[in-house]
Amino acid sequence: MRSGRLTALVLAGLLATVVAGCSPVPAAVEGPLPTGSASASLSPSPTAPPVDAAVTLDVCNQVSAASVAVTKVFKDQMAAIEQAAAHNDQASMITAAETINTQFVTVAAAFRDLAKLAIPPELKTVLTDIATALTQMSSVAYAGTTVDILKKLNDFDLALTPICRPPASPSPTV
Repeated sequence: MRSGRLTALVLAGLLATVVAGCSPVPAAVEGPLPTGSASASLSPSPTAPPVDAAVTLDVCNQVSAASVAVTKVFKDQMAAIEQAAAHNDQASMITAAETINTQFVTVAAAFRDLAKLAIPPELKTVLTDIATALTQMSSVAYAGTTVDILKKLNDFDLALTPICRPPASPSPTV
């Protein structure tokens, strides 16, 4: 089953990219504050984790594959729904719809997890936005059409492209 393979791929990638240890947190400032700095904070301000290029590349590879897979599952299952509707096969229609929803929910959860890794902030934002949209599309209350969903799936790839596949730098001229 493609959904299970995608889940295994994403989970294997997550396990492979988790870096052991954590960054040191600076100790609180000791002693009196210097004059004129009464408003300075004694606790360290939270900082974003450093971006890891290898993790970013791995995440980009995973989300690109997931984007293609979720679109394929959607198209295949919509074809199955149309076929089942032509034969008045409600059980098959329900199974296909459940497959789509399961795929959307699984990929949304994986993208949320990937967004927690040491990747650029713009990639975190795109992954979180895609996860939110997939969750909404899997909702019973979602009223979007097949065309609407296909457009959103295409938009996901378009949002990932500039981050994960930036244009090649031109050769320096002398």
